[in-house]
Amino acid sequence: MASQHMQLLQSFRKVIPPLLFDTHKGEAGRIGVVGGSEEYTGAPIFASMAAFRTGADLVHVFCAKSAAIPIKSFSPDLIVHPLLDSPSFSDDIDKWLPRLHALVIGPGLGRDEKILSNVEQLIGILRKQEHPIPIVIDADGLHLITEKPHLINNYENCILTPNVIEFERLYAKVTGVKSDEIKQENDKRKLAQKLAETLHVNILMKGHLDTISSPNSQEPIQSGIDGSPRRCGGQGDLLAGALATSYCWAIKNRDKIEHQSSNSERSPTSNERINYLSKSTPAQVAAYAASTLVRTASQGVFNKLGRSMISADILKEIGPTFNKIFEK
Repeated sequence: MASQHMQLLQSFRKVIPPLLFDTHKGEAGRIGVVGGSEEYTGAPIFASMAAFRTGADLVHVFCAKSAAIPIKSFSPDLIVHPLLDSPSFSDDIDKWLPRLHALVIGPGLGRDEKILSNVEQLIGILRKQEHPIPIVIDADGLHLITEKPHLINNYENCILTPNVIEFERLYAKVTGVKSDEIKQENDKRKLAQKLAETLHVNILMKGHLDTISSPNSQEPIQSGIDGSPRRCGGQGDLLAGALATSYCWAIKNRDKIEHQSSNSERSPTSNERINYLSKSTPAQVAAYAASTLVRTASQGVFNKLGRSMISADILKEIGPTFNKIFEK
């Protein structure tokens, strides 16, 4: 496992954009976050700022009108568009999509029918692109997908990030298997792989071990880095934002991952290496890196603050933790 961990982190290091004086704003990632409602303004903030702290250059937040002022007030770094509940949403957002490298859909989205209808239209627009941009779907975005799985079926550059309960609901909807039968399966990797192959999307099932499956990979991978026992709200949003940035980089530089995998298959240093590295997809490499980043940051904060730790504390630790893991 230690060898697998190091090899996956090394794969991710290859896709991190270098910090050079001759680059321009936006090259390291322009991320969109779709979410933010009257009740929930913190979730899109956590996702957006985590994308920033992981290394994205620009973050746009597409939220409901009632959420715009709180989100704008949090940070001048965020570009906020109060159009999620607009009757002209499709036309309004369509002009911004060509500027984005990845999207997070779901943090603070809520379950208003009009907003969910607009998100459904958004996914339809994305699917019509010649090269659909990477999307990460979390939180209430997963509620929509559970109701209508066909929306993302065969969306190759999509990562769903359900927790255990959300996974069971989605798995039951897609496969018809009852919840009790799902709970009886001890090997969660099999379930995650089955769902990834059925929907033809990528799955990051959050839990004690984060399980990461892709339809193009025969071997799910798991992140077992200790995080923290605290379950304060917002940690999933941090992961979604960090994942959007890491996935953006992995897709943009997927040839570096595939080249390394190809070399591993031709000249393996061990049987273990060919079993996981040669089959790891950009989604798996990105998800493993994001999971490791947020779990390690959470662990560090918990060691300092213990029970009083909140997600805002973890957010502050993402940048320093990134440097320790990936840029040493």
